[in-house]
Amino acid sequence: MRSDILDTDVFIAGGGPAGLAAGIAIRQRGLRAVLVDPAQPPIDKACGEGLMPNTVASLKALGVKLCPGDAIPFRGIRFVNEELAAGGAFIDSYGLGIRRTSLHKALVARALETGVRCLWGERATGVSGAETWLGSRRVRSRWVIAADGQNSQVRKWAGLDRGQPQETRYGFRQHFRVAPWTDFVELHWGSNCQIVVTPVKSDEMCLVVTSRSPRIRLKEALLQFPEIARRLKGASPITKDLGAVTALRVLRRVCRGQVALVGDASGSVDSLTGEGLGLAFRQAEALAEAIACGDLTRYQAAHRRINRMPEVMSRLLLALENRHRLRRRAILALAKEPRLFERLLAAHSGAFSPLNIGFGNLLRLGRRLIAEPS
Repeated sequence: MRSDILDTDVFIAGGGPAGLAAGIAIRQRGLRAVLVDPAQPPIDKACGEGLMPNTVASLKALGVKLCPGDAIPFRGIRFVNEELAAGGAFIDSYGLGIRRTSLHKALVARALETGVRCLWGERATGVSGAETWLGSRRVRSRWVIAADGQNSQVRKWAGLDRGQPQETRYGFRQHFRVAPWTDFVELHWGSNCQIVVTPVKSDEMCLVVTSRSPRIRLKEALLQFPEIARRLKGASPITKDLGAVTALRVLRRVCRGQVALVGDASGSVDSLTGEGLGLAFRQAEALAEAIACGDLTRYQAAHRRINRMPEVMSRLLLALENRHRLRRRAILALAKEPRLFERLLAAHSGAFSPLNIGFGNLLRLGRRLIAEPS
């Protein structure tokens, strides 16, 4: 017979990558953790399925092991706009393309290995201070972590829902049985949408179309991208299109009292940055450290620092969305400055501070932006 009261150090609402990473990081610091989610693993979500180098490093720090064949490395990012292309390789590192379900399985396995108590098929129905209800059951904890996504109910209960108006867009993902034609993640720009192409296995590619419209699906979008359509000719889709909302949202605060937010519940960046999972993992580490120290103000400061650059990159990429001439200038300039593109990628992925890019390099890029024909 089960008890109607559970006792733990940390209660986590949400069993996606953010919640699992938080649970693992909490257990690595010797604290108890209970995690709940109404779904059953593996939990899928439409995303580009490309992990940036800093995200790969975070997985290693969490002790997450990927099965052979589950992931394939990629060596950089390429922007493509009609006949123009600019690519930048990662400096002394690599990214990984991996199915979201495979990643979730690996995170669940690591969470169980570290001793996180996972209650699948259960939902938090109320939060008061550090007490949480799962229907008629009560969980007593010192800390509560909301990892329940963009529309976080726990965030609303905690009074942390205030922030800047969000820029909302829509993404639809599908997989194709085809050998990768690139070892880069490619971002292709169209007139009213983008397609992100990611190799995820030796014989499989992931394609995601993003736009301001919930009606633009991959089949319609491919009419704007004849080169991608040519490469997919004869390739069979092996999954149905799965949709998700992608948003740039910045919250005023990510903790209050004994409640803290992590992952998309704590604000989000547009999927074009490729940084959603990376942010969640770095936030989870910072939150676990703050909880271990008993001081959530440390997490508030760390969260602001972690999110700053990806938020800037979100705004820059969204600024290119409907500015065809500016986008052409930018891609032409980056194509002529591949080393600078690499340094920008390194700054974006946290390999070094943006201050290390150098004022002279940025000035040269600015001059190219002005000088390039549109």
